[in-house]
Amino acid sequence: MKNRVNDDLAIALITYKDAILADYARFTKDLTDWAESEDIVLNEDKFGIEFEFGSKYVKIVEISSGGHRSVHSFVEKSDGNIWRAASWKAPARNFPRGNVYITSSYEKRVQWTGIC
Repeated sequence: MKNRVNDDLAIALITYKDAILADYARFTKDLTDWAESEDIVLNEDKFGIEFEFGSKYVKIVEISSGGHRSVHSFVEKSDGNIWRAASWKAPARNFPRGNVYITSSYEKRVQWTGIC
């Protein structure tokens, strides 16, 4: 039971995931536009986001083509604070980068490669 999240956090995580995927879509559109202008054919890249639930944090994991997995960020389950990843297992606890409950707190910081 300790790994369950409340409905509000689940909705906030989906909104956060959508922001990450939207940034990726902007990146790939810019890359595709550039490639077309240079007559370069790009291979289709797969990109996705998964959640891994721990006792204190939700790990936001990026999955790219070939199954490569990396940590995007961590979300604290108790208050929704977003933390940068220090490693695969732990957040960088110097200062939160936003809060999943307040979209405006992270919308200019979220990138598909991580949270700034």
